[in-house]
Amino acid sequence: MISVCCVTNDPPARVARILGCLREVAGEILVAVDSSVGESELGAYGGVADKVFRLEGRPSVDQPRPWLASECRGDWLLWIDGDEVPSRALVEALPSLVSARDVVQYHIPRRWLFPTPQLWIEETPWWPDYQIRLLRNDPATMRYGGLHEPITPCLPWRCLEQSVYHLSCLVTSVSARRAKSRLYDRMRPGMISPGGGPFNDVLQIPEQYATLRPSPVCDDDCAWIRAALDGSPAACASDAPAAVTSVSAEEVDAAASGIRPGSDDYRAHIEIVERDTRFAPGVGRYLLVKVENRGGATWPWGSPQSQAIHVSYHWSSLNGASVVFDGERSVLPCAVRPGGSVLVAPHVNPPRDPGRYFLEVDLVHEGVRWFECACRVEVVVAERWDRL
Repeated sequence: MISVCCVTNDPPARVARILGCLREVAGEILVAVDSSVGESELGAYGGVADKVFRLEGRPSVDQPRPWLASECRGDWLLWIDGDEVPSRALVEALPSLVSARDVVQYHIPRRWLFPTPQLWIEETPWWPDYQIRLLRNDPATMRYGGLHEPITPCLPWRCLEQSVYHLSCLVTSVSARRAKSRLYDRMRPGMISPGGGPFNDVLQIPEQYATLRPSPVCDDDCAWIRAALDGSPAACASDAPAAVTSVSAEEVDAAASGIRPGSDDYRAHIEIVERDTRFAPGVGRYLLVKVENRGGATWPWGSPQSQAIHVSYHWSSLNGASVVFDGERSVLPCAVRPGGSVLVAPHVNPPRDPGRYFLEVDLVHEGVRWFECACRVEVVVAERWDRL
């Protein structure tokens, strides 16, 4: 079964028309709507969406993905944004795509429509603009990232020829797209476009940067694009109001990070299980550590997303002076449920100067706080012939 997922602040009438294109192949359709969208507009999802959630606190488009995925029952997830229209070829291919047993992700090319709904930009960086949108609903392979890579690549995957169409340049003004570019630059600065120039500015402003004549949209897809832009009701739409569930920002954050800031979930027991903890000066090594979850939330495995939970360390001298406070981060190798434990081999870099030090191994909730449950041991840092 396919669960179609959409996190959006776009006009519900348009989004409902887009989702209606997928109704026949979807086992369920779930929509998470930004709280900036008026409640009176949500009736447009009647007959189209199986579940509609209103996200309080206006989280970003990518932040709610782990939470919405946890609400899905399908074996596969298809993510689509509120300003994207699937091609007919993609919709027709979906049943056979999800029957595959040798792939966990499909990368779908996105065609930026510009300057009219009948034309798309067939040049770098707007094409092929592959997006990871169809993936197995499996925690063992499903990881969520951040800006410009909301879903982390995981092999084995396949790149498709069937596409989705991006409406951004048709439904958003140039000034609004420039503002979005500035916001994205602050969130992830320094990105360079594959064709040269600042990544976000080039991508968002084809009026300034596109140089090739755009290509025509096939006739089969023009009708769906036109209907989405017109906001005409989907064939499956009904007058029955959509049931809407409110979701707090705290619930969304907890699903994204696996832990609730300010709670008693920051409880852990950490034990260094190696007898030999000696280091050579400046030479890093792996140190076997056992970590037990004594809190009430599951710690996610290996996630590169912001606010992830990592194993790290501090070094201090014997008189208490800090030598290294923020040590190298190491990811958890699997999810750790409350009451569970896992062996981790974090990579630890020692001080360059020989001597005796205190090493503290701890957990850190990135961007939030340290667990402050460190295991503290006295360690010798010396060349092999000088070790005691």
